[in-house]
Amino acid sequence: MFISCIKRLSAGLWLILFTGSALCAQTKADSWTRVSEQGKGSITVLWDEIEPFIYRAKDGKLIGVEYELMEGLKAFLKKHYQVQLEINWKEISDFEKIYPLVRDADQPGVFAVSYYSITEDRKKDVRFSPPYMPDLNVLVTNNQVPVFESREDFRAQVRSLRGYTQRGTTMETDLRQLQAQYFPALPVAYDTDDYAILKQVSQTPQSMAYVPVTIYVVALQRGYKIKRQRLFDIHREGFAAIYSKHSDWETPVTAYFNSQECKTLVASLIRKYLGEEVAAIILGVSEAGNYNGNSDDISLLTKEREIVTHRLMDAAVELERQQSYRNRMLLLLGCSVVFILLLYTRFRTKQRLNSVLKQRNQLISTQNAQIDQMNRRLQLKVLQTRMNPHFLFNSLNAIQYFVVEGDKRLTLQYIKRFSGFLRKLIQFGDETVVAVADEIALLKAYLWLEQSRFPDLLEYEVAETDTATGQQVLPLLTHAIVEKQLYKRLLNQGVPGKLYVQFHPGADVLTVVITVAVTGTALPEAYVNDAGVQKENALLEERIRLFNKHSKRKISVTTEEQGSVSTTTIKVPQPLFEPVTDAHPFHKT
Repeated sequence: MFISCIKRLSAGLWLILFTGSALCAQTKADSWTRVSEQGKGSITVLWDEIEPFIYRAKDGKLIGVEYELMEGLKAFLKKHYQVQLEINWKEISDFEKIYPLVRDADQPGVFAVSYYSITEDRKKDVRFSPPYMPDLNVLVTNNQVPVFESREDFRAQVRSLRGYTQRGTTMETDLRQLQAQYFPALPVAYDTDDYAILKQVSQTPQSMAYVPVTIYVVALQRGYKIKRQRLFDIHREGFAAIYSKHSDWETPVTAYFNSQECKTLVASLIRKYLGEEVAAIILGVSEAGNYNGNSDDISLLTKEREIVTHRLMDAAVELERQQSYRNRMLLLLGCSVVFILLLYTRFRTKQRLNSVLKQRNQLISTQNAQIDQMNRRLQLKVLQTRMNPHFLFNSLNAIQYFVVEGDKRLTLQYIKRFSGFLRKLIQFGDETVVAVADEIALLKAYLWLEQSRFPDLLEYEVAETDTATGQQVLPLLTHAIVEKQLYKRLLNQGVPGKLYVQFHPGADVLTVVITVAVTGTALPEAYVNDAGVQKENALLEERIRLFNKHSKRKISVTTEEQGSVSTTTIKVPQPLFEPVTDAHPFHKT
């Protein structure tokens, strides 16, 4: 018996010392009886930093929903009880340590705030103020975790997950219940506060945690990579301040938290620290029984309508109390509603007209782009049909030469190849774009004809690749440039040489390299630049200029000369003509 008493005495002495140390001995925490008798006094409020409930601003001052809420108690007591109250704010930088300090406090004026959830187990140890804000814990996972469509879906996936929580919180309770029900071997790690937990979830692919919906929304605003799972929401009675079971502050605290002044202050504080839209969403989904699965936008609209309804009801009650102003206020209210409806109708009509006008402008812009592209293709087609036919006359002269020489075999072969070339030329003359394979075939046919006319002067080689499939060029583009180089560098000079043509397809650009290597001495420039070639050069430059004028990506032609070797490089964008996107059809809005 004696030993038992000694143990209890030692435990009590340890508790006193621990509490005194934690609260900094001599901290004033008066009883309500003393404060009401003297007309003034002090209480101590313990807190742990958590935004937006209670935290320090950049200048070091305390701010937050719970800070201003408790400060509002001073004004309430002064107004209704004519007492002057001072609050000593004591930071305890460990949420888990605050609860036992309040539970075991021997001073009646010790309170604590850090968005404490009201639970039946805690009611056995401490007193709670009436709840000031709804309390909803939601299950949050990393963004990479798929959405759980059902509880069975969760059961199938939970084995690959890892849990995070904070000791001594309802979040730990909820996570442990989920663990016990679905996967007892679920690994659980602890962290210091809600945001540290959510940071871990954001950075760990297969992870989850329970957090209050308020903290979840704030974390989303901060850019955390998390998402809410709509299963397993836990509603509780609400958030409240806590104080000792032995405290006599229940009467004024209950009166304050249940007062309309407090409710109005809380509503304004939530909007102040969370913003109008976020506050409406949080209040809408946190209130037990109100959540119906709609999106945040619908929740926000619903909450706005509820506010308007409450205001109208308050106005009606006030009108009943003030009979002399009833008719005037009803008339004013009716006029206001009509005015709002008129403004809303005008706004919706203006929105609808703006939408239709925007769609029409998009359609006109698209049609203009299509017409411009059609005009450009038509101009390109007209230019290519005006190409100088001097090659055709030269070919007819060659046929006449072969006939006179009596070379029947070569004459018939030349005529056959020449007729094939003419068919391709006529076919391509009606196109605005041709495939690279067709352009290569036309180029080979042309070079064979020219080599037949000048067997001693011309050797050629055309290198192609299968990867050019699907790429396009302007009809006769390479043919015109090859013909220009051929006559300027070889045929008009009467010296032998070799022509190389290489096609290099690319994802965005088709590159054609034309190389002419000659020997001997060039003839005078006046003789080289005959009228036919000059006319074709002018038409070719005009075709390229017209294409480049209306295109973002340009065709480029560059020529470099090194001694007897001349290299011309052609770069053709792919696709050649960019498609014009059709505008959306008109629709009612």
